[in-house]
Amino acid sequence: MNNSEAKFYERAEAWLYRLLELNPVAATQLGEHRWDDRLGDSSLEGIESQHREILTAVDEFAAMDPTGFSPDSRIDYILVEQIFKSFVRQHEKGEGYLRDPGSYLGEAMGGVFMLIIKDFAPLPERLRSALGRTDEIPRVLQEGRQNLVLERVPRVWAEVALEQARQAPGLFGFLLPAMAADMPELQQQLGKAGQVATEAIQEYVAFIENDVLPNAEGDFATGKDLFDEMLREEHMVDYDADELIEIGWEQLRLTRELMEETARQIDPNKTVKEMLEEAKADHPTAEGLMAAYQHAMESARQYVIDHEIATIPEGETLRIIETPPYLRPIIPYAAYMPPGILEERQEGLFLVTPVDPAAPAEEQEQKLKGHYSIKLPITALHEAYPGHHLQLVWGNRHERIPRRMGAFLSTLFVEGWAFYCEELMEQLGYIGEPLQRLGRLSDQLWRAARIILDVSLHTRGMDVDQAVDFLVDECQLERTNAIAEVRRYTSSPTQPQSYLMGKLAILELVNEYRRAHPDASLREVHDAILQCGSLPPRLMRQRLLG
Repeated sequence: MNNSEAKFYERAEAWLYRLLELNPVAATQLGEHRWDDRLGDSSLEGIESQHREILTAVDEFAAMDPTGFSPDSRIDYILVEQIFKSFVRQHEKGEGYLRDPGSYLGEAMGGVFMLIIKDFAPLPERLRSALGRTDEIPRVLQEGRQNLVLERVPRVWAEVALEQARQAPGLFGFLLPAMAADMPELQQQLGKAGQVATEAIQEYVAFIENDVLPNAEGDFATGKDLFDEMLREEHMVDYDADELIEIGWEQLRLTRELMEETARQIDPNKTVKEMLEEAKADHPTAEGLMAAYQHAMESARQYVIDHEIATIPEGETLRIIETPPYLRPIIPYAAYMPPGILEERQEGLFLVTPVDPAAPAEEQEQKLKGHYSIKLPITALHEAYPGHHLQLVWGNRHERIPRRMGAFLSTLFVEGWAFYCEELMEQLGYIGEPLQRLGRLSDQLWRAARIILDVSLHTRGMDVDQAVDFLVDECQLERTNAIAEVRRYTSSPTQPQSYLMGKLAILELVNEYRRAHPDASLREVHDAILQCGSLPPRLMRQRLLG
């Protein structure tokens, strides 16, 4: 490594740790625990000060000359440069700090939940850190109230924030003190701080109800120019929104044809919709949901080992937990939370959204239909092995910290890999029943719809209700689950397209690699791809094939 490369890595790591110091919740998530008892400065002055520092970093990296870097170092340089530019784009064009009331709740509630669900230190230590953060919640929410420009807040974001805020009493009034039951003094402190925090959040609820919602006329849509810029700069793809939506419609058509062909093979006298509705009636009980996912996860892991699909890194673990309440309005089924890129203990969290026992019986049944038995193993392999958990643990093993940051820039490979694994595991016989193939294709139909909705919501004027109807009518999603899906799409432009577009890119990459290395085994092919880290496919092709 020459001096200029060494200087680049030194400065990249220095800037990362500086940003983590300014964003303590992100630091906890990534595995740096020096600031676990703090929340970030959410004042306008603090936000603008951080933005000025990021602009300084952008200028510093732009002034470097990567011409003499090794191929790997050039890739890392591109990653870091584009990540910092994306931070600038998010601040200057996204302006979530002015428009999203949920961002301040995410800082407040997420910062505490992270300390509870990540088992990185003894419980007393984590609870003392939680106490420090709980004390700071009134400040953060007050800063949010001062920052938000009410008429610019999209109504859907206000509605999500309201649902999230209503989960707070359970966390601060009951859960935190209960976890300190064997530590009387700390329990008392958490109880007092939790009461103050709950009152602050209740005031925030009233603020959303009485001030934000009546004035919330903001547009969640990014617009075509910004959407195309994100595709080009963050995902590093050649297509724009217009080309992307055409691909989405074509994939929807092709997937529907495959579904109808599969259905005819199963029973020519029933429609696809009839078969899926019958299949959805077979699901775990609400009480047995977590155990069903645990079994499916363990089964998928063993299949990866037995069939030599990919190497499972030593020391990794995966724990299944219920989705934290504040995330349930936007996670209808399951999700994955990776171990931090700086964490020594590589334990991932498999989140499963439980059924609310207080909900009406019909709504409970709708939720359970989303976890139907033939789909459940597909979800498990997607989130766990050989999907997200396996891939992201591989990414976290990379020697250089900048390479571990690849997922910060683009979700195209991360989501594409997990989706690629669904079809892979079908081809290898893990999910071999025709009805399971129909279920997998049903999920692919939904991923094709995500492409269409991603573009339509952000560049074509589609509203939330129209998008929900589309998922219900075209993909047979249950309405309650479709609402949660669409809410997430409104705040994550270009992410929903990542699943199917990423899968298509990976299929192409795998075929190219096999042509270049015809004697490579399946495990060797996958290991070669996984060891590159979470790179956008364009950079991964450059790394693998030159």
